[in-house]
Amino acid sequence: MVVTIENNGASLKITEDGSTRYVLKYQIREVEIVRDTIIKIDIGQGALNNIYVDQLDVTVPASASVVILRDLIMGMLQTNVTGSATEAKQTEEIAAIANLQTAVSALQTKINSIEDKTPFQPSLVDESNGNVVYNGFAVPGAAVGSAVWAIQKVSKSNGVYSYKWAGGTKTFDKIWNNRTSLVYS
Repeated sequence: MVVTIENNGASLKITEDGSTRYVLKYQIREVEIVRDTIIKIDIGQGALNNIYVDQLDVTVPASASVVILRDLIMGMLQTNVTGSATEAKQTEEIAAIANLQTAVSALQTKINSIEDKTPFQPSLVDESNGNVVYNGFAVPGAAVGSAVWAIQKVSKSNGVYSYKWAGGTKTFDKIWNNRTSLVYS
């Protein structure tokens, strides 16, 4: 018989001849030597539910004696006290959560501000010049004299189309009435 006992975080992973059993650490009441090489892991559910392992069959962790194996198992049950909660750590975590909430709120505000301003079709199209078309993007009902437009200039030269944006950006801060005098890139 081959037995391995591994520390699996909140549980011990005990494998006997390919059959694995997970025992939650908080269930373990006692680890004791009951005979020459036999260790009993008492899980508090009565004698028939205790786990018995023979130190001679345990390959992981390897140990020279039953006492050493018992101590290794007990070591696996110890909690990591360096990671324990403190008031300072809680304050730090609360501050981190507050920063995340602020960032999420800022993102939500940005999403809401552009959500209705990204139509797939322009709100206004000026085709009055044969080689240039101006496409104006804004929320429905936007005033043509207000700085709430993203304006695209589409021009054709020798069969090549060029797509440029007023001010070089798609931001909604241009005035539609000024479309012919704006700088496009």
